[in-house]
Amino acid sequence: MPTQSVCSADSLMSESRRRCSFTYRNEIVIWCSLLFYVGDLCLDLWTCSVHFNTKKPMSAWFIFFAILLPNLYAGYKSLQWYLRAHALTPLRKPHVWLIRVIFFPISPILRYLDAWWYGFQARQAWKKHNYGQEKKYFEDFLVESAEVAMLRLVIIFLEDAPIVVLNLSILITAHPKEWAMAPGIKEDPEAVRLGLVIAKLACTMTLGVVHYMSCNKLAWHLAHSREEDGHGTHTPSSTAPAWERKGVLSWVAEVTIYCWQLFSIGSRVTAYALFAVVRFNLLWVPIIIRWLIHTLWIYFDVREMSVINSVAFGGVYLFSFVTTSPGHQILRIALYYVITFGENIIIAILWSYYAPDNFFQVTGLAVMFGGAFGGLLFLMIYYCCFHPDRQNIWAWQKLREFQAKRQNRPGIV
Repeated sequence: MPTQSVCSADSLMSESRRRCSFTYRNEIVIWCSLLFYVGDLCLDLWTCSVHFNTKKPMSAWFIFFAILLPNLYAGYKSLQWYLRAHALTPLRKPHVWLIRVIFFPISPILRYLDAWWYGFQARQAWKKHNYGQEKKYFEDFLVESAEVAMLRLVIIFLEDAPIVVLNLSILITAHPKEWAMAPGIKEDPEAVRLGLVIAKLACTMTLGVVHYMSCNKLAWHLAHSREEDGHGTHTPSSTAPAWERKGVLSWVAEVTIYCWQLFSIGSRVTAYALFAVVRFNLLWVPIIIRWLIHTLWIYFDVREMSVINSVAFGGVYLFSFVTTSPGHQILRIALYYVITFGENIIIAILWSYYAPDNFFQVTGLAVMFGGAFGGLLFLMIYYCCFHPDRQNIWAWQKLREFQAKRQNRPGIV
């Protein structure tokens, strides 16, 4: 009896001392992501207007539809999720539905606000020592964050990537000295293109993938832990539950993922930009073929994936590999990079024959292959050194099996 009292007291003390699940880091990430989305949208609209003002209607309309269509898809998915949630917990406030319809084309804004609201409620519950409510709201925050991160991922690669390829292909046709803004010109398209390419590669696209991987991983491990124990209760002791230990990415892991994605995405947009320079009228051929390959791959690999989601992620795979299903990823990654390097070799052959005689004749190939190898290097570093669940990685399991066999082999000390 005294032992039970001591254990109970220790548990209560541990509960009272534990930190709030919704940290200020989570809050900063939400607000920064919201600002990045709004800023990125404004940048694209401004770039579109610059192309119209400089009498480039074809590229201007291309940018306009690249902005419109992915955001409409995101609005459709967001409204679909709202209706699914309404089926479970009916929401009969007309003004809420009116706001959701009004924000349909820019739905991630509402999703970010929803995620912040759940996190804020979790913090308020924690302050009142209502840890059950805190857990519930924090789990809602994780689910909402994962959903908005997926919407942003699709928007990034179906909106930003085509715009980057278009502007980068135009930049490649000129020498870097010609990129400087000419005196007396208020809006020089070359300077606009250069700034847009740098901003999207270094910030919007790469950080968007890091955010998606971080949110998706944590939400998946939470759902997986629920399936294992039936309810996924929060451990009151100082030891974090399994879904937190395996799902939370460290700062070093996120930096490694950032470098991996920066090199990989940079390589992919460069590859399509090189192809666009030499054979712009045939650019749709490699894109459609590879998009179809990845769509079928994802649809048959992931049982829960619908056709329209498979098509959306097939577009994402044109520029980056992201996890779409649980389990070991080594075979999927290997297949992805075999396709990527095969495509790069074909583009390199075409470029070597038809490339313009300028600064990028050799530099373009160096960036394409260097980025691909650099991304592969950081990918291996992440999975071998900084993955939260490193001990369950296929390569580490094989290494441990090899070491165990070596130790058990006769004649070896």
